[in-house]
Amino acid sequence: MKLSHEERKEKRKEVNRQYQLKNKEVLKEMRKEYNKRRLQNMTEEQKEERREYYKRRYQNMTEEQKEELKEYKKRRYQNMTEEQKEERKEYYKRRYQNRTEEQKNKTIIQPHHFL
Repeated sequence: MKLSHEERKEKRKEVNRQYQLKNKEVLKEMRKEYNKRRLQNMTEEQKEERREYYKRRYQNMTEEQKEELKEYKKRRYQNMTEEQKEERKEYYKRRYQNRTEEQKNKTIIQPHHFL
């Protein structure tokens, strides 16, 4: 018996859902590697555009959205293992050391969701 268009669509959705569940960790690792390569291959201009984009995005958030983001980051940090927290500290330490004096004097809030 042939399936209708809607039935095929639903079946496809279910197959995709099962695939996502089955390969969750593998897919997560693939995304992580892809994003890492993508960031490394960006030009300085592209990186600056990206920073500007996130800066504008944050500035355009409502207070409620900012509060939700703050809570999310807080929960995320609390759920980290000690090893992850240590890696994060080291990352920010290196990042701070590599900044120029001008950058160190800036007080603009930058998003920290890349870790």
